[in-house]
Amino acid sequence: MCESFIVDWQEPEESKPDCALVTLHMQGRRAGLYRVKQAMRGCMLVSQGAISFPVGTRLEVEEGGGGAAHELHSARVVGNDQYGLSLAW
Repeated sequence: MCESFIVDWQEPEESKPDCALVTLHMQGRRAGLYRVKQAMRGCMLVSQGAISFPVGTRLEVEEGGGGAAHELHSARVVGNDQYGLSLAW
């Protein structure tokens, strides 16, 4: 039996997140800490948290667990289902 493998050396569009947690802010207030499930160019999927945001909600995303102050990135909720909260910027 002969096995063959195909190796693709291109960078995948989908990547592991730089940080495992993000802090979401809404209207200048901290809304909570969310686990990053998937990160891609221009969007992110985070796990469901204590607060469920409707599609279209504008949020600010802070990378990291909220220890030291980080830059806030503007995002919009583009999906909210059983897989998690989808954010795009």
